[in-house]
Amino acid sequence: MTDRIALAAHNNALWCDAVARSHGVACTTDELAWTASTRTPPYYPDAVTLSPEAGEYDVLARVDDSDGCSVKDSWSRLDLSMEDFARLVVGEWVWLDPSATLPAASGEPWTRVDSPALMAQWVRAWASDPDAEAILRPSLLDEPGVHVLGARASEEPDAPFVTGAVVNVTGQVAGLGNVFARDGDVERAWRSATTAARAVVGGLPLVGWEAGASVEAAVAVGCERLGPLSVWLK
Repeated sequence: MTDRIALAAHNNALWCDAVARSHGVACTTDELAWTASTRTPPYYPDAVTLSPEAGEYDVLARVDDSDGCSVKDSWSRLDLSMEDFARLVVGEWVWLDPSATLPAASGEPWTRVDSPALMAQWVRAWASDPDAEAILRPSLLDEPGVHVLGARASEEPDAPFVTGAVVNVTGQVAGLGNVFARDGDVERAWRSATTAARAVVGGLPLVGWEAGASVEAAVAVGCERLGPLSVWLK
């Protein structure tokens, strides 16, 4: 599974890179890790390991490891507790093969978000609190391979978005993340999101990471579990 985890981790790091750069954060990528030079926006790590050979100090030497630093340990192999980090999240990488048959989607059709005004509406639906609305900026729509997708409550043009996701195409795979449902029905959101994503990316595998109930929702639509990851926070 290591090769597929590496593809998923690299895809996720490039999405983190796009979000960080949209906030003016300089980033670096090499064979061991993606790292940010300064603190990243909320919910986004300061580092993502890209190799199972990356060690604790390979990562910490490249970031500001003061309070607030976060590290995504893509193979869940690091022990950062000796540096006063706590394991904040344990999640799993998931992979949806192009050959997998998807369950029938329900609800309103999904469309592409393609303007700053629509992005603002989508972000208001996605954000868990008002502060989170500043994280995903309209400039992300200009990133190569990034597709923001969503469905409204009805066919009315001013109806609010009720479900959505971000697709990020990077070479051999397409990342599927930021999947949300305003009504809390995560499995239904995953059914619709995977169908909408496939319409955009064609025969590419869909990859991502989830935690808690979202892992089960991803598996329910046909995703495979690839392996664990950890997010550490100081």
